[in-house]
Amino acid sequence: MVWILLALVVALIAYLYIQNYLIEVTHYKVTIPKLDPRLKGKKIVQLTDLHFRPRTNKSYVETIIDKTKEIEPDYIVLTGDLVQAGLKTLADTPLRRFAELCKQIAPTYAVTGNHDIASGSLNEFQSILAASNVKLLLDEAVSISVDEEELLVIMGLAERQNQTNLPQPILKPIELTSKMEKLPKLLLAHRPEYFEHYTFDKTKSPALIFSGHTHAGQARVPFLGGVFAPGQGFLPEFDYGVFSSEEDRSKRMIISRGLGNSSFPLRINNRPQIVVVTLE
Repeated sequence: MVWILLALVVALIAYLYIQNYLIEVTHYKVTIPKLDPRLKGKKIVQLTDLHFRPRTNKSYVETIIDKTKEIEPDYIVLTGDLVQAGLKTLADTPLRRFAELCKQIAPTYAVTGNHDIASGSLNEFQSILAASNVKLLLDEAVSISVDEEELLVIMGLAERQNQTNLPQPILKPIELTSKMEKLPKLLLAHRPEYFEHYTFDKTKSPALIFSGHTHAGQARVPFLGGVFAPGQGFLPEFDYGVFSSEEDRSKRMIISRGLGNSSFPLRINNRPQIVVVTLE
């Protein structure tokens, strides 16, 4: 009986380790209407919801970087909650080294998540990313150029502490040039529950949205999906994967399961994930 209990305990520990540290790399091919041929085949890696703390496993961070490097991405996007809320300082977290290593691999763009703005210092967060040459997009847009020609726009929506008084339309704070309005657009936005709102402004409507926040429901039940996601509650509609807009099926959103944990320290039936998107 004792040996059976011991075997069950060992099996449970192995299962929880796999669920929390064995990263799955998921590849998607996404068609972007009117995409310039020079950008077709380009790869974007999405990393999200890392929730760095002073005690974050450094070898796990190195594993994330190694796997990202193996993919050989053309761009990296970080879609929020890079650090855990409530920290007095970010100096002891792996954020700086992580950001520096990402930028060494490929041009890197980031947005804030709810934990980032509730961390010890948003100014410190911004300074670390700036010093690492990671472009933090706070209600901003940048162009991706090839041969000095603007071909694609990446927009970043800043996270807001007050979710009851959001801009209308939600992308209103992001300013685009007249040239940007005519180009295909990608959006980095931490919260997926506003999916349809992201497409309301036709001059800014993105062809593809990268999002996180849900941790895929943290625990996943076969045939039912994620159990709970902040902002959506139990059995969330948007847990993870690829979603198409009801109004325009060409507008899509990818939600990553993320790479870290927040308040609840365990993932169940829900391995951490790196998303790779190949543009077509």
